[in-house]
Amino acid sequence: MIVYKKIPFQLGSELLLRSSSNRSHRAKSKIIGVLEKEFIMIENPVFSISENITAIVEDDLVIAYLHDGYMFTFRSRFSRELIKNIICIDYPQTFEVEQLRDSPRIKVNLEALADISDIKLPGTVKDISETGCSVEIPKIISLFKGLGFILTFTLPNDQLVKDVQCRVTSVKYNQIHKKTDVGAAFSGPSEEIAKIRELVNFCMRFKV
Repeated sequence: MIVYKKIPFQLGSELLLRSSSNRSHRAKSKIIGVLEKEFIMIENPVFSISENITAIVEDDLVIAYLHDGYMFTFRSRFSRELIKNIICIDYPQTFEVEQLRDSPRIKVNLEALADISDIKLPGTVKDISETGCSVEIPKIISLFKGLGFILTFTLPNDQLVKDVQCRVTSVKYNQIHKKTDVGAAFSGPSEEIAKIRELVNFCMRFKV
């Protein structure tokens, strides 16, 4: 495990925030700038309570930041508004860091395109982890364990996962609804799997 003396903030990276006093007040933001030991400039977050209700949070914030498979967690407070939609929060004096090792699976509903034996089939990714996913194909198609295929889909954070190589690990047929549920394991390319890994770790470690 790498020993970090400070948090390796990168401009444009995502932060996940919640109120320290009310866990239902949660939001996402992006890093705009950093002045070490002074403040962090971020997009003004909108804290969602429900689909139709938002809130202003002025108490302590618990913030999570993911970098290269490490989750950094720290506390901060709103400092001041810099310009419209850009605020400053206090630079963290202390932080906790955790290396994320497991492969949690999260529920999703992502449109996908599967290339199986040179046949392109639309489908839906129903759940996903950093090592594999479950794909629903709206037709009955003959498959077998170990068969390789290619999958393309867009993650909830709008990152395109293009032509990720997969291997069939399980197949279930639903004759009533005329669909095939395919369990798949990812095998590459590494840069595409890295996109999936970061998103899954964020979702499972700091749910927003």
